[in-house]
Amino acid sequence: MINTMAVYKDGTHAFGVSIEELNSELIDWVWVDFEKPRTEEIDLLQSQFHFDDLAIKQCVSYKERPKMDYYDGYRFIILQSLQEKMERAEIDLFLSHKYIVSFCLEESSVLQMVWNKLKGLKNIKSMKPEQILYLICDEIVDNFFPIVQKIEDDIEEIDELGSNSDQSMIDGIKTQLSKLSKLRKTVKPTKDLIYRILNSTHVEIDKETTKKLRIVYEHLEKLIEDIVDNREMANDIRESYISTNSHKMNKTMKMLTSVSIVFMPLTFIVGVYGMNFVQIPELQLKYGYYYCWAVMLIIVIGLVIWFKKKDWF
Repeated sequence: MINTMAVYKDGTHAFGVSIEELNSELIDWVWVDFEKPRTEEIDLLQSQFHFDDLAIKQCVSYKERPKMDYYDGYRFIILQSLQEKMERAEIDLFLSHKYIVSFCLEESSVLQMVWNKLKGLKNIKSMKPEQILYLICDEIVDNFFPIVQKIEDDIEEIDELGSNSDQSMIDGIKTQLSKLSKLRKTVKPTKDLIYRILNSTHVEIDKETTKKLRIVYEHLEKLIEDIVDNREMANDIRESYISTNSHKMNKTMKMLTSVSIVFMPLTFIVGVYGMNFVQIPELQLKYGYYYCWAVMLIIVIGLVIWFKKKDWF
């Protein structure tokens, strides 16, 4: 599907302009959006706009990290947004002073939101293609914040239930760390890309749009800080859980060792008097059986008292 918007030199604008009309001398600049395009629509990137084959190949072949490449007469920009279930969606942009062409192999909620914003504006005549770039970047970054907040809430919930949880807690923390890692791999390159756009001499951006893009850049810096904080919190919870379990295991092993030590002398005594020798003097004692029990009880009581003082029980 192809969506179009044309801004005319007389200050008017129109949506749904046909591809054939886009070359009109009356048009100041256009936005052409290829969303989930068919094969014949993809071919227009070459036949209508004459974009470089390498840039077109990057649009349709594989997913790239956010970046910007320079071509003769235009800039090729790759952005990434996060859809539901943390799925990355690539948005490719071809930018010049006469047009901005967006390309997305899937349906993009980001582009749809930008289209809705534009259709709600009464005055578009003062806008330029780079302002569409800003709106797209701003919408992408705005969508990052709820994701980070949801991850933070999930981590805090895991922390609150930690004392009553088991291996599922570790699995939950691993899931959140995986999400944070995936989010960081999208946010950080986007931040680097915005920095490059702001400081590039090859991209002409007016002061107002530059100011707005700087705010987007600051939001990305805040997101990076939040991601780092959440990673630290998740790691602290995991380490605390592992440390607590290790401590419990040590206490259990200590108790089992104490019980084993209590039974060791008893086993020794029983083993000695269980030998099949004929001459064992103590076997002839009238009350030898009771003496043996008394000695074993004294040993058990003595060891238990000693272990109690040592806080082994």
